[in-house]
Amino acid sequence: MIPVEYLWITLIGVFGIVGMVRGLWKELGVTTILLLSLFALKFGWDKIGAKVASVIPGKLPDATVEALYYIIPILVISYISYEGFTLKFPIREMKGIAKGLFGLPGGLLNGYLIIGTIWDVTNQAKYFGWKVPLGSAGQTIAISDSLTHLNSTLVQFLPVTFVNEFVMLALGMILLLAILLK
Repeated sequence: MIPVEYLWITLIGVFGIVGMVRGLWKELGVTTILLLSLFALKFGWDKIGAKVASVIPGKLPDATVEALYYIIPILVISYISYEGFTLKFPIREMKGIAKGLFGLPGGLLNGYLIIGTIWDVTNQAKYFGWKVPLGSAGQTIAISDSLTHLNSTLVQFLPVTFVNEFVMLALGMILLLAILLK
């Protein structure tokens, strides 16, 4: 079994490749939506999170409710941002190598915001208690029991834990103003 952080890092890398194909001008439009959405989600959880967790039937752990609170909207928002109407940042559209070189950091940033959020809240929920096979003996082990030191270090720098919601708001508003004031 490979360490779980390799999966998350690979998924962030896939977003970097998507960014290379789409270009920076489209990726910054998605970044704007993600930053503002994450601000709203973080701010909302800070204000009403305990109340939401208390009214969920079935007594799910608070960390699981919080994980679902973040994961479901961020997946829907990401899908709509990539597949629906795309905000385009007001820079000249590039072609060829320049498009790929400038699109890569934009895609990696969006991967960090999307996959990093999912990784962060899933880690806080102790991977929902999921178990995976360990070797060929038929034994299983909980994912949260096999986390490495690298994972423990990296999760401290993921969006929900690391980035203040007002920083997300400020950056999102700056990007939105740049798009609107072309």
